[in-house]
Amino acid sequence: MKRRESIAAKHILDHVTKVLDTTVDLDKALSGLLENRHDETLAAIKALYLDERAADSTEVTLFEDLSKGELDPKQREALMRLVRRIDDISENTKQAALNLELLAQSKKTVPREFWSMFKDLSRYLVHQTKALRLAVEAFGRSDEEVLKRREEVKNLEQEIDDAYFSLRKKLILSSSSPLALLVLTDILSAVESASDRAKDAADMLYILVMANR
Repeated sequence: MKRRESIAAKHILDHVTKVLDTTVDLDKALSGLLENRHDETLAAIKALYLDERAADSTEVTLFEDLSKGELDPKQREALMRLVRRIDDISENTKQAALNLELLAQSKKTVPREFWSMFKDLSRYLVHQTKALRLAVEAFGRSDEEVLKRREEVKNLEQEIDDAYFSLRKKLILSSSSPLALLVLTDILSAVESASDRAKDAADMLYILVMANR
């Protein structure tokens, strides 16, 4: 069973790598806004859309492969849930990107302080997704490494939660354009949701590891 899970994990690794790419794209888009280079922002957003579609396509292929495999039905369902959670990360980064694109095109004025705080969030999300990728890479090979990376994902999720509440408070108290604040709040929620899904995925890996002990 562990060997079969290890084979499945290799395919899931391809998926989480594409999902990681979307978080990197989002981070680049926010760097562009922070540095007032909107062309770079729009290019990063375009790349994110392509990477999200690639991740979505890989998810479909994964489900087909898992449905034909020799895994125990409970293990198969657990792996499918894991794949869904991982894909939810890229779905949320896409939602954040859609709103970023809206702001970039509207040319609404956003305080640089806000972009700096969003950049911190996106950097945490990249690190968190990288830790999740390392956990998937270790799955079926090293239980200890999976558990170590799961703790890293959890700790980064807490960092993102703290940054989320700090930025949310600033947005609520801001006198900026109501439309801009609404869109910024949507971006903030999307990033926080992506982080939650990363933690969920890491927790599912933990459950799979403990079930095999």
